[in-house]
Amino acid sequence: MNERTKQQLWRLLLLGLSVLVLVYFVYQFYQAAHEPVRTEVARQSTVKDTVDTDLFVVRDESFLETSSTGILIPLVPSGSRVAAGEGVVAIFENEDAASRYAELNRVEVNLARYDRLNQQRGNSAVNLTALGKRISQDVIDLAELVDNRDLTDMQEQVYDVRDQILARQIATGETVALDNKVTELTSRQKALSNKSAGYDTLESKNSGFFIDSVDGYELATKYDKVSKLTPEEIEKLLKSDPADVSDKVIGKVSTNFDWYLLCSLDTDKAKSLKKGDTVTIDLPYSAVRSVTATVSSKSKADKKDRVAVVFKCNRMNAYIASLRKEEGQIILHTYTGLKIPTDAIRTAAGGKEGVYVLEGNIARFKQLRTVYTEDDYIISSETPQEGETGEFVSLYDAVILGGKDLYDGKILD
Repeated sequence: MNERTKQQLWRLLLLGLSVLVLVYFVYQFYQAAHEPVRTEVARQSTVKDTVDTDLFVVRDESFLETSSTGILIPLVPSGSRVAAGEGVVAIFENEDAASRYAELNRVEVNLARYDRLNQQRGNSAVNLTALGKRISQDVIDLAELVDNRDLTDMQEQVYDVRDQILARQIATGETVALDNKVTELTSRQKALSNKSAGYDTLESKNSGFFIDSVDGYELATKYDKVSKLTPEEIEKLLKSDPADVSDKVIGKVSTNFDWYLLCSLDTDKAKSLKKGDTVTIDLPYSAVRSVTATVSSKSKADKKDRVAVVFKCNRMNAYIASLRKEEGQIILHTYTGLKIPTDAIRTAAGGKEGVYVLEGNIARFKQLRTVYTEDDYIISSETPQEGETGEFVSLYDAVILGGKDLYDGKILD
């Protein structure tokens, strides 16, 4: 290769490198000047303004005691209402007698269920769509009980699922051998009845809610003094150990249908709570999940800037009956609207706050109705306000994130 050819190749190489460098800088300039348009769909979201707190439950409880020895079986479910003089616990001499009684009870419950199903034969006025929905809901409810390891109502829920499925089979004309099942259960009922022994009954002295367990906190504070408790006294209750309970005590009755949840809060967290307000209290670590309660009282702030807040509730069931020391969240407000990232929010001429949304390849400015703010997002209400003008962000709008030099009507590449 002669010298002239080498020089030509060298020039071509330098020219190629120059073109690559130029292309690189042009690309970088384009990237800086034309930021890619990123969007996020506006979707509905619900957020809760909550206060985390520890709660102590107070009920007007009186012990149920017996000096009898034997096997105890509740006659009524825990958390159910009882009248004064009503039998609440059966006391059997031995385990065999108690076992026969429990089995007889199960047989009679199933016999009554199968009798009801038998009566549906020939009934053509059954809404199969509604029945199918009930079956689906019963299965979901059963799955939730299993997921929560809640065995209290599981047997009842299994019966409900089974009965609804059998009812659907009967309604669609399928052959269901209910007569054989009824005959079998009737025979078993007769055999158990002949062998059943008598039992003593423990009666409730008072009307109220029957609770089949005790926890040692029944006498921790006086029921009629809860509104006078200080924040410090409530905090001591939450840290206290249970008292010993006599072996003669086999349960209790909550003799007043109202019961209370006590907590100690910082003044600023409790400032929006006023006597008479109705709030929802989430109890995420219990089977109850949540209760609705009324603010019964709120103390003045102490030296540590704490207030005692007492909530009143009258709902009761087996799960609520077991509450005592709970971790909870007081829901002060619930906000539902469109969730909008804060980095999408712009201020247009005239000081109106809103976002740019992508309609085709055109940027359109739409206003916000901000009802809740967090560091990285806001909630914009979908409910129009009286007298408002202009366009507002709507469900499923493509909200533009970032972007430079945006304005209403701008055509985007």
